[in-house]
Amino acid sequence: MRNAFKPLVAALCASGALGMMSSARAADDALVARGAYLAKAGDCIACHSAPRGKPLAGGLPMMTPVGAIYTTNITPDPETGIGRYTEEEFARALREGVAKDGHNLYPAMPYPSYAKINDEDMHALYAYFMQGVTPVKQANREPDMKWPLNMRWPLKVWNAVFLDKGIYQNKTGKDVAWNRGAYLIQGLGHCGSCHTPRGIAFQEKGLDESSGAYLTGGLLDNWFASNLTGEHNTGLGRWSEQDIATFLKTGANAHASAFGSMTSVITTARRN
Repeated sequence: MRNAFKPLVAALCASGALGMMSSARAADDALVARGAYLAKAGDCIACHSAPRGKPLAGGLPMMTPVGAIYTTNITPDPETGIGRYTEEEFARALREGVAKDGHNLYPAMPYPSYAKINDEDMHALYAYFMQGVTPVKQANREPDMKWPLNMRWPLKVWNAVFLDKGIYQNKTGKDVAWNRGAYLIQGLGHCGSCHTPRGIAFQEKGLDESSGAYLTGGLLDNWFASNLTGEHNTGLGRWSEQDIATFLKTGANAHASAFGSMTSVITTARRN
């Protein structure tokens, strides 16, 4: 009789193992999907994709006062992309602007904003980039900067002075919706990277609402990124929630139309 139960026990064990594997796959898929949503919120594809280039393979030129830099390949290709990054190295690049090999990234990459990404979202982003993005073998392009302006060691000093490494902390006295909006705007959305004026060292003059300069508009790549504060005349004080949603989805509403680099941001978002 004992032997007669063996096939049943084996079948039950196999069924249980398959069920566990299915649950694990579902959990992985959900994590990657979450990471894909967060990558869209961060608009990674807009900067890390060149015109007519492969998604997230880099090569988009970005002008700075000292020369052009080119966005990098952030696909999981192990040779030219980030395929060999550990999750810790991935998080360090996003939060501190330091690549796997230890060289500092230029702050045109908005790591002062990404520093606010919490651990749960960072984990989901890593899962997406490693499992949900197609690898592309495309070498990164060196910046168009002459020596000594191409030296990177001064960026260590820049980080020590201007980088706040703390992740976003909910503000007491503010509701869930306000804190969620602040987390997206100040962190992944990195709105301040374009819409906050910068100082002489190319630092943002404010990283959150505690600064009067935050989101008041800024010059960038020969265009002016608009004032996003609630100021009635030059800001968004007259815009409704629907006005903002329509603008972000379509690039236009009754008040304004997107221009400058914002057009590529919205076009890419609509396409993806």
